[in-house]
Amino acid sequence: MTERILDGVLFRSMIVAAKGYLAERKKEVDALNVFPVPDGDTGTNMYLTLSSAADHVVASSGSSLSLAAEQASHGALMGARGNSGVILSQILRGLAKYFAGKESVPAQEITNALDEAVSTAYKAVMRPVEGTILTVLRGLRDGAKEAAHSGAGVSDILQAGLSKAKDVLASTPELLPVLKQAGVVDAGGKGLIYIVEGALSVFSGSLPVGVHETSAERPAHAGEGVETFNIENPYDTQFLISGKDMVVSEIRSKLERMGDSLLVVGSSDLIRVHIHTKRPGDVLNLCQEYGFLSQVVIDNMIEQAREAAEVKFLKTAVAGGAVAGVEGAPLLVPKKETVFQQPKDTGIVSVATGEGLREIMKSLGCDLVIEGGMTMNPSTAELAAAVKTVNAKKIIFLPNNGNIFLAAKQAKKLTGRNMYIVPSKTIPQGISALLSLNLSEDMEHNLKRASKAIRRVKTGEITYAARDGKFGRHAMKKGDILGLVDGKVEVVGTNPEQVLLSVVKSMVKDKDEIVTIYYGKDVSEEAAEAAVRSLKAILRDDIEVELQAGGQPLYYYIISVE
Repeated sequence: MTERILDGVLFRSMIVAAKGYLAERKKEVDALNVFPVPDGDTGTNMYLTLSSAADHVVASSGSSLSLAAEQASHGALMGARGNSGVILSQILRGLAKYFAGKESVPAQEITNALDEAVSTAYKAVMRPVEGTILTVLRGLRDGAKEAAHSGAGVSDILQAGLSKAKDVLASTPELLPVLKQAGVVDAGGKGLIYIVEGALSVFSGSLPVGVHETSAERPAHAGEGVETFNIENPYDTQFLISGKDMVVSEIRSKLERMGDSLLVVGSSDLIRVHIHTKRPGDVLNLCQEYGFLSQVVIDNMIEQAREAAEVKFLKTAVAGGAVAGVEGAPLLVPKKETVFQQPKDTGIVSVATGEGLREIMKSLGCDLVIEGGMTMNPSTAELAAAVKTVNAKKIIFLPNNGNIFLAAKQAKKLTGRNMYIVPSKTIPQGISALLSLNLSEDMEHNLKRASKAIRRVKTGEITYAARDGKFGRHAMKKGDILGLVDGKVEVVGTNPEQVLLSVVKSMVKDKDEIVTIYYGKDVSEEAAEAAVRSLKAILRDDIEVELQAGGQPLYYYIISVE
């Protein structure tokens, strides 16, 4: 391996090194959240996305750059969390598109790959904003181009790109006023800097290059090595667990040692499991301890692989050698599924954190409420797997968090379903949209109703400052109580209930009729009821005030005004 050539072995090592480097710095990136609220998670989301990419590249072997880049791209897409994670997955997608079909490339071609990464990442964002990770990525590419002369090695080119990217990162507060107000640089851009620094650590010797030596010991993912039919965990096992007070992370932890390609997603009462295993009976016996199993499907992937080879051969023969497919998608053979009850026309999937909020959404017609939201953004794969559990022809999906929207768009591509995403960015928006739906009407009318409901509702949030900071005219110290209105800091105080009163008073206008308060898990029912009594005393008599137990973490109160 020479540094003037980028091949699959080196690329794989750089991805794994970057993962380890970012792991030690993700909290620093989290702390760069523009708002000093406790749900900053950019670094965590980028780390989890990169971890999925690293897991996939380590599971592959060989020196092909094309394969390593494709595995990293696929892993990042499946593990993408939050907007920053989705953008990172698209950066890797762009690299994979350029490296497709190439065993290796001269170092200078890295700049061409970065060109493709810039183009792909920008296309993933509907309205790109300068002063973000996209701007820093462009700086990385521009700096790399300046150093891409004939004698330069991989590290020389990336080091030059990194230097330029750091300069661009330092300038992000000048490009994006909200960063300047908060006194921070862009978190996503900082995460990208750490990823490149981590990748470069391979050349400094601070992290080992020999990742490829262990990759052969790792089990391959389904679809790799199809021609040999040598699959270590041959039984593709999928099922639902229906129970009560189940903990997704606990079940996932127990299943990790029983196979690979593991997905465990859902809520406290309905969990979807997917695993490739040697002993599906052991998996089923373990999960029966948590609840009732249904929709159990077990496929022998060795047989599937043989069928896939036959199907591919037949398609090739019919098409004269050209088999069309979706870019980056693996060859899949339809499962022989058991016949269950007929799917209903439209199902609803929503995202929320807090037992009370989840129960409210279920009572309003949600077929499934995915655990997630503040600090816990579900990955693309988790969203796709959850949507697939709903037995319906069409799915209405409510992310209820602005940081889940891009992952939902990527999940839509993976589900193979008619999935319609309602752009709800807050819990009150999601609940208002749910109340507006009438599933006896057609989808177009329902989507219009939901969009109108989202625009009508105002969202307030009462939380605390996770660090010292400044936003607009407000300066805050760590631990101060913050009152946010539609995402902007409106009030800074010391008491959650007093801040609640100030925020609601500022939100209610002449035409408003209903105020709904969802109190969090750190607020007692007595304190919440007392706050509502105080609210009623300062609001107009015709304003209806409702109190609901939300159970959400981090936010003392979530407020809906309509």
